[in-house]
Amino acid sequence: MKYIILIPSYKPDNKLIDLLKSIDNNIDVILVDDGSGNEFNSINEEAKKYAHLIKYEENKGKGYAIKKGLKYIKDNYKEYTLVTIDSDGQHKYSDALKLLEYSSKNNDTLVIGKRHWDKTTPIRSRIGNYIIRKTFKRHTGLNIYDTQSGLRAFSSNLTDYMLNTKGERYEYEMNVLLGLKDNNIKVKEIKIETIYIDNNKGSHYKLISDSKKIYNAIKDYKKE
Repeated sequence: MKYIILIPSYKPDNKLIDLLKSIDNNIDVILVDDGSGNEFNSINEEAKKYAHLIKYEENKGKGYAIKKGLKYIKDNYKEYTLVTIDSDGQHKYSDALKLLEYSSKNNDTLVIGKRHWDKTTPIRSRIGNYIIRKTFKRHTGLNIYDTQSGLRAFSSNLTDYMLNTKGERYEYEMNVLLGLKDNNIKVKEIKIETIYIDNNKGSHYKLISDSKKIYNAIKDYKKE
């Protein structure tokens, strides 16, 4: 089974390069630059030594970037297991491997890297995830602890589901979870290391506006 790592990237720094250097050579890496701008060309040029780079000029959102990478993977690979990793250094390659290995043996399951929330977690992450987790469970009946984790693995037979899920920005990842039950897709959470760099200041997640989009996606669940 071929292992693939898909990395949506926006305004990356050297933490992306450190991540890429840690990945084994036998794993294919697809990097999607989501309109970071010309000032990040040097990082992307270095990244091309370790990954296949897909790049476009306008920032379109994390969901768009993931689906752009998935379309490339679908067109160029047959059977595979892939994992999405954020580019900001908050996911370890060793944790990604754990998810890939589980997913390769459970091809009907979306595998999520589960972080642990405690007093060391940045307050905006604790509040946002708690509210969204409780709202999600109330509307779907599914108990997923880390609904906002970007470390997710799945096999090639779930690619069409991922591509057909609506959403262009952060709400896309929530929409993926909202459709699991109706599409008879199982979900498994695997504990991973929780890493926050500089109190998570590098995150491009906007607490108010992006949380509102995610909350609305949950609230509108099954209305269509």
